[in-house]
Amino acid sequence: MKSVCIPLLFSLVVLLGCSSGKPDLDFGEVRGTVQLQGTPLPHATVRFQPSSGRPSYGKTNEAGEFTLKFMGREWGALVGDHQVAITTEDRIEDPTTGEARWQKEILPARYNTETTLTATVEPGDNVFQFELEEMKKGARR
Repeated sequence: MKSVCIPLLFSLVVLLGCSSGKPDLDFGEVRGTVQLQGTPLPHATVRFQPSSGRPSYGKTNEAGEFTLKFMGREWGALVGDHQVAITTEDRIEDPTTGEARWQKEILPARYNTETTLTATVEPGDNVFQFELEEMKKGARR
């Protein structure tokens, strides 16, 4: 009995240890930039929503650059067509002080809740540039 358990236990450890946890789906790495009226848009959330399946998200840095994550992992986005939503509404926390502030939406609905933005993700590396032309009426940067 002991001789059967050890190889079985070893096989189980190898199988579990080699699993990346990555779903059996086709992904493309996705990165890009978001600009608003010709300047980088920092602290915006970018969402790629496929026609079916889970969305991928990214957050722009100070230079307006983002990288998408799927379920919090660096897998990118599902291969295929996506609706793209970009929003600035968010809770921003200062990492040094822990103080939080609410960042209001400065983009019109056509970029987020009623998005007209689309993108097609291919296998491999994908780079997208979103040039947003207008802010929400009455909004200020």
